[in-house]
Amino acid sequence: MVTSMLRKSLSYIPMGEKTIIIKFEDILSPKVNKCVRSLSQIITERNIEGIERLIPAFNSLAVCYNPIIIKFNKLVEQLKELEDSINDERDIKGNKIFIPVVFGGDYGPDLEEVAERTNLSSRDVVGIIQSKPYLVYMVGFIAGFPYCGDLDERLILPRRSNPRIKIPKGSIAIANEQIGLYTISSPGGWHIVGWSPMETFNPHHEPPSIINAGDNVQLVQINSEEADSWNEQRQREWDLKWNSQR
Repeated sequence: MVTSMLRKSLSYIPMGEKTIIIKFEDILSPKVNKCVRSLSQIITERNIEGIERLIPAFNSLAVCYNPIIIKFNKLVEQLKELEDSINDERDIKGNKIFIPVVFGGDYGPDLEEVAERTNLSSRDVVGIIQSKPYLVYMVGFIAGFPYCGDLDERLILPRRSNPRIKIPKGSIAIANEQIGLYTISSPGGWHIVGWSPMETFNPHHEPPSIINAGDNVQLVQINSEEADSWNEQRQREWDLKWNSQR
């Protein structure tokens, strides 16, 4: 169950007229993030009238509601009644998604710099990145962008001092304790270490993103020839081999 310390840290912040932000401890932690997702699941199960959407983030939960159906104070009152049910050991099932990645070269132009700044070889950097799955803390910034962690402490670097105007769609990049995948071309200040040919976001699909908060992402190295020849057939073969349990 939720600890008294965690309960004391909870705050309910109005964000405009239709959203409440439930704020947990201001830290990046798998335990806190699981509490966020636990509360989201509890609210969904409770089916409170007037709630339209829930958006989990690193250490907060946005509750979007219809103020005509339920007022702010009444909704906060009902949400507070759920605090004792929050449990970081709650069985919240997420998918494990394997993502093909080609590292370095034109695909990962910052890999060599990351290696130099961390006193590692490029091969070691790639090995460390691939060594474990990453929890998807939240999806945001740009459509479908997964914020994943926690990155191995040996690879932690601040964002680039001069952000790029355009980072290509599919780029795998790191910054601070996080690793992410650019689902569309976008400006950004993260260090690009690789590129994935896998389509993880399509606005015409429902749901549009195959990666969601609470999932685990595992990066798997492929070579440039495989990446350049990637097509729907290769994707089907990849999913059959790696993602058939999704």
